Amino acid sequence: MTANCFRDSSTMGSEALEVERKFVFGPETEAQLLALGASLTRRHVFRDTYYDTACHALTLQDHWLRQREEGWELKRPVSLTGGHGGSATQYCEVTEHAAIVSHLCQALGVAPMISPSSMDELLGLLGLEAFATYVTDRRSYALPSGQVHVDLDEADFDFAIGEVEVVVDAADRVEEALKKVNQLCTKLGVTDSRRVPGKMSAYLQRFRPAHYQRLLEAGVLGGAR
Repeated sequence: MTANCFRDSSTMGSEALEVERKFVFGPETEAQLLALGASLTRRHVFRDTYYDTACHALTLQDHWLRQREEGWELKRPVSLTGGHGGSATQYCEVTEHAAIVSHLCQALGVAPMISPSSMDELLGLLGLEAFATYVTDRRSYALPSGQVHVDLDEADFDFAIGEVEVVVDAADRVEEALKKVNQLCTKLGVTDSRRVPGKMSAYLQRFRPAHYQRLLEAGVLGGAR
């Protein structure tokens, strides 16, 4: 089980807070979900490729630039008010091209006057190169209420992780969402409070150990990514 995670998704003019909790799932998990009334809403196989500078300037700031079939996304840390604290982490998900350019330039200390016509051009201008790529087979389930969702991911480097999530539209609904997430985890038998490494942590530890170690020393990887 990993920490609860709040992500501020400010994309296409909308804002949402995604409250999530990662866990290790077993062969019985899908049967448990079906018994709770969940339905399989989608099975999706996709490739993620992550980019950074040679000296890890983005990831050392906990910025994650990702390319997926649907497009590009930049995850960057933000702070939520309300005292949720603890083991929670918060990310803003940016998908609009101009906003990605602006945030990347700010993070890398580049004057925000460049206006690349494509992400490929931006990668070249900022010296960004791929440092991780993997394919995920995802099975997505929705609970009857439609508010709680579960993703069961299996990556192509022999790593699997589950995630329970609830999306809300305001910070004052986070506590309610956390309760729903934790209630479902309890029903699934997820009671261990220790953090579970996410796909990126596992990938870097296995294939990019020097990069992984730098992020650990910088306090970026707490086991949840």
